[in-house]
Amino acid sequence: MIQKINERVFVIGSEGSANVVVAVQPKGVIIVDTSLFSEKAQKIRDFVENVLKREIQFLVNTHYHPDHTFGNIVFENKSIISSSLTREKIMLMDEHYLENLPASGKLVPATATFEDEYREGQVFIKRMGGHTPDSSIVLLEQERVLIAGDLVFNDFHAEIVSDSDLDAWLSALESLRKYRVDWVVPGHGNFADKGCLDSMIRYLKKIQRLVDGTITYAEILSDENFSKRGFPELFSWGLENLVAQRAK
Repeated sequence: MIQKINERVFVIGSEGSANVVVAVQPKGVIIVDTSLFSEKAQKIRDFVENVLKREIQFLVNTHYHPDHTFGNIVFENKSIISSSLTREKIMLMDEHYLENLPASGKLVPATATFEDEYREGQVFIKRMGGHTPDSSIVLLEQERVLIAGDLVFNDFHAEIVSDSDLDAWLSALESLRKYRVDWVVPGHGNFADKGCLDSMIRYLKKIQRLVDGTITYAEILSDENFSKRGFPELFSWGLENLVAQRAK
């Protein structure tokens, strides 16, 4: 499903799948994240080249997770940008990591990397950490659009993984509130105004309190910020990961 934020920015995703953002810029189109499936990535490339009739300037990977990077193979002949940590983590994927994932043909990491920040015209990329140590955001300054990657899940439970850091995640979200943007594109779910940052902050803080034992499951379940989110299995899995972190 293709949704238009405006005449230059399109969000492609459905039913909670990872969002792909297509943004028309003066020198060409940038694409943020490439999805889990090469077939979907190819359709996105066809949309840019055959419908928009624009050249692809470069791609960005917000973090290393396969649902944001496996489609890179379709854009192997294009410039792909990520943090150096994202590239490193993709290169470390082994057979054990990949065994239950769709075949990607081969892993295609970034061709250009940055440590903390990268700028190209009015496109600003910054590594924030939190959801994963390499999680990055993309700010389309002219369009006033923040592409938050998996730092934000809108209408769906967050994927809290073994290398998530809730303190860093909350710090990143707090810092994102300072940006002057009209729209936030989450890693999963519909784009929304900046209020989704506040919802995500409340969500993570409450999870922290649940793990700390200062609130109960009943209090969590009575909160619409939890009860109305999709993929409840992610909530249970995330709690397991947090408990395992604390047990180390």
